[in-house]
Amino acid sequence: MSDKQFRRNSYDGIADLYDSARPSYPEALFDDIASYARLHEDARILEVGCGTGQATTPMARRGYAIDTVELGAQLAAIAREKLSAFPKVSVICADFETLSLPGETYDLLLSATAFHWIDPAIRFQKARDLLKPSGALALFWHRPALTDLGRPYLEPLQQVYERIAPELARDFSPPPRPEEVRTEYQELITADGLFGDLAIRKHYVNKEYSAADYASLLGTFSDHRSLDAGKRERLLAGIETLINKKFGGKIIRETVALLYLARRL
Repeated sequence: MSDKQFRRNSYDGIADLYDSARPSYPEALFDDIASYARLHEDARILEVGCGTGQATTPMARRGYAIDTVELGAQLAAIAREKLSAFPKVSVICADFETLSLPGETYDLLLSATAFHWIDPAIRFQKARDLLKPSGALALFWHRPALTDLGRPYLEPLQQVYERIAPELARDFSPPPRPEEVRTEYQELITADGLFGDLAIRKHYVNKEYSAADYASLLGTFSDHRSLDAGKRERLLAGIETLINKKFGGKIIRETVALLYLARRL
């Protein structure tokens, strides 16, 4: 198994932690999606990689019919339980890359912090094939950002990484300001002529975490999951201790919910 495959598959083993720790997305982001995609009350949506429903639930509340695909059996089970109150939502436990679905079926295909795991050789072609003519694509991620609000935490946290997990520290660079968050999928989405009418939206988010909750969140990140279990435990314990001792038990995490919207050509 490649490192990417290992990291992609690692979430299922921590499904309960993933469900409790992973954040959702701003309601304004879902407003952007519905407006761009011109979703009507009978719209059909396909979601790729639902996790435990962080993005599915806000769309389900809006009344849409959703088929959501999740590779991990434990993640899918939690999503299915959480979404049981929405009869128009179906959770499919399968690998999107090999799953057979009827073409030109969906008004919208969305993927929240998951599309990067799909094979680049097929992901956009398969997405296009499943969308109705003029159907829409919505891809979004939480991307790290930094303002003066989060700057005091930066160096002390890095010192913990350098001491305990230098392999993660080597790959780190300070996050940009929210307006400067890099839009690396901008060219990828339109490169093959499958999608056009690209629109990008950035929603700044800051959220306060307790030391324990922040450590739990870090414990769901794939690069942290790839560490040896003992090292990972020492790292998360060191970060939790730092936040408790230096910052009064609280830390603010800044991100941009970065949304790409495009239309099938």
